[in-house]
Amino acid sequence: MAKSMKGITSWSIAAGLALGLSTTEASAEPLKSAADHPRGTYVEVDPVDALSGDPPVAHGGSGHVLFLQRCAGGLTISPGSGGSVADQSQIVAGVIDFPPFPFGDAAWNDVVERTRAIFSPFNIVITDVDPGMAPHDEAVVCGDGAMAGFAGAGGVAPFSCGVIPNAITFTFADTLGNNPQLLAEVVAQEAAHAWGLDHEFLCEDPMTYLSGCGPKTFQDIDAQCGEYNARECSCGGSTQNSYQHILDTFGASVPDTQAPTAAITYPLDGEVFEPGASFDIEVDVSDDVQVTNVALYVDGEIQGNDGSAPYGPWPVTNIPNGIYEFYIEATDVVGNATISPVVTISVNTDGLPPPDDSGGGDDSGGDEGGDDTGGDSRGDEGGLDGSGGNGGGSDGAGAGALPPGYGTGFDPTPAAACDCTTGDAPRGGLGFGLMLLGLLGLRSRRRG
Repeated sequence: MAKSMKGITSWSIAAGLALGLSTTEASAEPLKSAADHPRGTYVEVDPVDALSGDPPVAHGGSGHVLFLQRCAGGLTISPGSGGSVADQSQIVAGVIDFPPFPFGDAAWNDVVERTRAIFSPFNIVITDVDPGMAPHDEAVVCGDGAMAGFAGAGGVAPFSCGVIPNAITFTFADTLGNNPQLLAEVVAQEAAHAWGLDHEFLCEDPMTYLSGCGPKTFQDIDAQCGEYNARECSCGGSTQNSYQHILDTFGASVPDTQAPTAAITYPLDGEVFEPGASFDIEVDVSDDVQVTNVALYVDGEIQGNDGSAPYGPWPVTNIPNGIYEFYIEATDVVGNATISPVVTISVNTDGLPPPDDSGGGDDSGGDEGGDDTGGDSRGDEGGLDGSGGNGGGSDGAGAGALPPGYGTGFDPTPAAACDCTTGDAPRGGLGFGLMLLGLLGLRSRRRG
């Protein structure tokens, strides 16, 4: 294959490769059987045209991040050398609007897990949460080859006999169909092309065009290069070892045992607000690899999730009288989780801070409210009508709680929300939680 494949003719050759053409012959053998599918290929770029960025960190430390992009809501890729952090690719001719991954959540999750299994021997982090501006490779898994200028190809990647930092590769889900194992194998091949690996004439390896030998894994074998015939390798020599190449580049898998750090930075613990106040719940989270989700809890009930950085803030508006407890739970890519310290605030007209025993969550509050003996317990903080603690009672659904659906327009039935109207109500009450859910829903739509 010639260097600097940037013209229409070169793209036509690259597309033909995925249909069975040899990189060294103009004539092609047909696909070997009906079990064969269009596989991935590569477009050679000059090393000087490789994407700029920091080189990968090998052998320990933070894993190399490969982001699986499902194009939720659509994805626009433009020509350019900005790579994954700028949604630019130097192997496309024009702006491309990719549709979302078409096969649903279950199929997508299967693709993610199968891709993780293929790369499990190596210090590579597979995630479907966008790392944003952090260095990472991006595997776009949506659309078809024709819209990218590679009609018939199962996938395509840039290739330069070395690692291309922040590379974008393409796996064409619409072309390959709803086959999670095949999609994961093509993702693996395209990602490895951007790390300098050629095709292999070895059926068991993801770098092959051959099929009919079961699921593929990177083989610790000195294999011949080639598609449907053996040939010299594009980067020199007659063989390559895909397993050792990736191992030498990124190192062996390092178990991630370090949980994220998590804290609510605003409001402060013990802070007092006037009724009707508005503020943002701000958080600070970090991880040695990547945080994939931050969940906000209000009075022990989950009220929202944020799966991409920057996490939060969560807006609160027109907060009513009461005592409220907030905490977050941050989870990383392998499931390590951290719960932040609880932040307790008080909302009242007297400027009284939360009681000393409010932080543990063990105080049900309802039993304290019936005797009207103090303004610092839930029963005495009153409802919206300021009637004091008469609403406390044994069911705990009294003072500090709002009418179901307050300020949100939500239907307060179990079908529309959690069944929070029976048993002991958490501090702060149902209405505040539903109000937060409404706000979070609006925020999620804006971000999406």
